[in-house]
Amino acid sequence: MNSPTRWATLATLLFFCSACSFHSTATRWNGLRDADGKPVYVKSTTNIGFNLLVLLPLLGNTSIDAMLDETSEEIAEEGGSRIRVIQSGAENYWYGWSPFTWIITPIVTDVAVEYEPSSEKIAEVEAERAEFAKRQKARREEDNSHVIPDKR
Repeated sequence: MNSPTRWATLATLLFFCSACSFHSTATRWNGLRDADGKPVYVKSTTNIGFNLLVLLPLLGNTSIDAMLDETSEEIAEEGGSRIRVIQSGAENYWYGWSPFTWIITPIVTDVAVEYEPSSEKIAEVEAERAEFAKRQKARREEDNSHVIPDKR
């Protein structure tokens, strides 16, 4: 593969791998509640982007403002309210594979937000848990004698 093709492939990979956001939500608290007696969920968002020459944003918006905007928008769509940021961070990997990462620098930002979910979201999660418990109970109660080997 010649050099221009190699650089074009690398640029395409960077473009398609940039600005990725990963979301996860913690909903299980063993029945515990917050200080007001209300259930809380924790949503974590991680964003990956690239800077040019360590400091200049190139691909993906990795600022904490953008992260909070994206996370709070998702919480608002679910009907959540009363958010509280419990953790945020940004890591600039300029030291990764120098000197390449001095030119194209990977950036990873993350934020964790505690919020009060809507009653519809709580009911949806509880229904999912009940269905899961029902499937687990059915698996435990089914006859598995064909799986257990005979004593010899």
